[in-house]
Amino acid sequence: MPRFGRVAWHAAQECGMTSPERGRLLWAISDKSVRAGLVAQHLKLSAGAVTELVESLVREGLVRRETDPDDRRAVILALTAEGRRICERYELAASSSIAQVLGRLTPPQRRRVRTALADLNAAFTANDVAAVRVLRRPFITASSPRRSVRRTTHKENADAR
Repeated sequence: MPRFGRVAWHAAQECGMTSPERGRLLWAISDKSVRAGLVAQHLKLSAGAVTELVESLVREGLVRRETDPDDRRAVILALTAEGRRICERYELAASSSIAQVLGRLTPPQRRRVRTALADLNAAFTANDVAAVRVLRRPFITASSPRRSVRRTTHKENADAR
């Protein structure tokens, strides 16, 4: 993973961005309008970090903020024409860097890497589906606690009052 981080860092530098997170944010938005909260989840960043990144990208004219017509509390992010151009440059720089490394492999090695990455992608996809099932399990106040959660003692209940 650190090597992919360096690829992202160099791609961001080639595009004139100060950090790879900016490139990742542009890439996460790409050609679609998307809610800021989903971008934060996708990038595994806090809402505050995404807000700060978006603020700077809006000032630079790369991203525009819109109100979600279905929920006025939500913010939708979309790339401007300049943002799309920078995003394309970022993707090209990153893919060129990876292609350079893969070009050093023999054809059988590249086939093994392709197969291994397909297997890894399938495993991640299966894990994501399982995680979604767990997250969508309804929680109501009458739900029983998980076995890993210990019961509170009488003293703790008294102290909480």
